[in-house]
Amino acid sequence: MKKNILSIILIAFFAVYITACDDSTGPDLSDPDLDEITTITGETTELVGPMRGTLLAGRTYVMKGDVIIPPDEEIIVEPGVTIIAEGNGDEFGPEFTVQGSIIAIGTAEQPILFTVPENLRTYENRFAGLWGGFQGSEETKAMVFKHVRMEFLGGEGGPGTPRAGRIRYGIWTLSDQTEVILEDSWIYGSKDDFFRPVGGKLNIVRNVFEFCGEDGGDIINVKGGTVGNIAYNLVIGAATNAFKPSDDGASTIQSNIYVYNNTILNSGFRRAGTGRGSNINFENGARGRAHNNILVNNKNGIRILEDADRSNIDYDYNLFYATFEEFANQFIPEDSATEAQPNSIMGGVGENNPMFVSYNPDQFDLEAYHAAENQPVEMNIVSPHNFRLQANSPAIGAGTTDFSPLPVSFTLTGERAPSILPPSVDMGAYPSDGSGLQIF
Repeated sequence: MKKNILSIILIAFFAVYITACDDSTGPDLSDPDLDEITTITGETTELVGPMRGTLLAGRTYVMKGDVIIPPDEEIIVEPGVTIIAEGNGDEFGPEFTVQGSIIAIGTAEQPILFTVPENLRTYENRFAGLWGGFQGSEETKAMVFKHVRMEFLGGEGGPGTPRAGRIRYGIWTLSDQTEVILEDSWIYGSKDDFFRPVGGKLNIVRNVFEFCGEDGGDIINVKGGTVGNIAYNLVIGAATNAFKPSDDGASTIQSNIYVYNNTILNSGFRRAGTGRGSNINFENGARGRAHNNILVNNKNGIRILEDADRSNIDYDYNLFYATFEEFANQFIPEDSATEAQPNSIMGGVGENNPMFVSYNPDQFDLEAYHAAENQPVEMNIVSPHNFRLQANSPAIGAGTTDFSPLPVSFTLTGERAPSILPPSVDMGAYPSDGSGLQIF
């Protein structure tokens, strides 16, 4: 009788084991036998499972399932590569599970594209979360993206993946030692947060962010143990916050984020409720700076909660613009400890238009801002507008250079190393000397 019971237990165990290892549900990342790594060669066209190696310049590859980069391994993506996240037909789009490193370095002439099959690249799918982006672990060393376009990110994680049963972020890191470089890149369409660093060393500079967050989510939702610079980015139509530094979590490293020379427009309105939707939001023990930012028609201004490390946050020299009184009244959010700063440009309705070369901030009515998923397309896209500043813009020469970028101890070198950009006296992502954002 005891042997029969033992047999039943063993049969049940192996049935569960086989189900957990089924390719259609993704790998069991805790499996110690996950050591069969495919090395990418010149013959490789499909990506799936544990892999390492180089994706060769100008080629197209198809993700047929989750791609795992094991610890101490890396995948290098050369200029001009296209990676199509097709999957294997199940309901969960594939992802890169990055336990080692991914190094994707394109050029302005040959950017790298992470996308979905062409028939799915539609406006209607902008928040569909068709594939899982880049999901890190406690062992992840580096994620480097330069001259990259990523689109249609998010969606629920499949069984056996790091965010199984939960919505995935476009990029997710879990170690305060992981280094993330995102430069000169273009992000289009994420279902929730585009990037949630639960610790890490960041350099997020000269990027464009469109349609990030369906009815919630931030572009960069910082958690405890995260340090770095966020500068010279163009944000349009973020669901909640553009950038939200928080020290939430158990890391012994305090979150410290410098947010400077960004241009942020029309953000915060797809997240319902008061106290939500600030272009820049410091909370829960975080520290940092916010300078030289141009903030146009956002739901709230710079928001600093009482529980932030307020004595170590500096947020002067920013330009605020509002088409409607409702927005102007929230330059200093009603639930915020923010105070008016002596060198910021903050007037009433219609005052201090930043004077972009070819964008009219007064083109939409109030109802359009509050239309959630029915907002006008033009409210959330960059092209064909030009967000550089006209010669008589009040933002030119109104910023400060009386600080240096946050010093961060990156180990990445050579072309992988971060581009640490000093602040510009011209506010926004496009200073008149051409040193900032290069896209558009």
